[in-house]
Amino acid sequence: MSFLSFASLQERLVEVLRSKVRNGEATERGLAKLTGISQPHMHNVLKGQRLLSGELADLILQKLNLTTLDLMERGEMVAFLNRNAKLEARAVPIPVLEGLLGPGLPLPRQVPSPLVHTVPHQQAVATTQPVVVQLADDPEMRTVFEAGDYVLLDQSETLRTYLQPLNFYIVNTPAGALVRAIRREANELVLLTNTIREGSLEGLPRLSLDHADLLGLVLARVVWLTRRRRWGDWAATS
Repeated sequence: MSFLSFASLQERLVEVLRSKVRNGEATERGLAKLTGISQPHMHNVLKGQRLLSGELADLILQKLNLTTLDLMERGEMVAFLNRNAKLEARAVPIPVLEGLLGPGLPLPRQVPSPLVHTVPHQQAVATTQPVVVQLADDPEMRTVFEAGDYVLLDQSETLRTYLQPLNFYIVNTPAGALVRAIRREANELVLLTNTIREGSLEGLPRLSLDHADLLGLVLARVVWLTRRRRWGDWAATS
């Protein structure tokens, strides 16, 4: 697909206006009144002596009930959609951390390694500083994750700060780095083994934030495929 610039779209919009005037669908005065600009200004725009500002172009599109898609040729739109479909189907190699993640184990390290796992493009581009890690056995999480599962980790500081109840996170605890859902109560993080939790949170493990940095405790958000569609199916080496 050839490069389509904003300038090209603006020129096409001007040509739409010229066509309306040539075909008798509108007049310079009527277009000026419709858009709230002076007739001399509209005349100069149609003659190519004045450029449309972005604000004026948006106003004209709105008044004519058009969008920028209406200014694109059919072939351009088809090429654009086909290109995006190919990108979304493409797999992207993501580095695998060294070591297993789970109770009683040292935190896996990100070291230079030829081992990668390919991840669907759509997931990869939506993830901040993506890495893949393999999970060790965690008896409390066996109903959700299995030992040997590979998960994609999103290290976005925003996602680790504004915790969502339906997500799993990698939490740095005294027992090791664990996959857990999180609820925040006052200045504590309540750790859960399932994202669906009703009723009291009494008696559940907690981490205090009194003398700890939230981002030092919540290391990543887990982006997980279903158990039956395992990352190992896409294993590759660079």
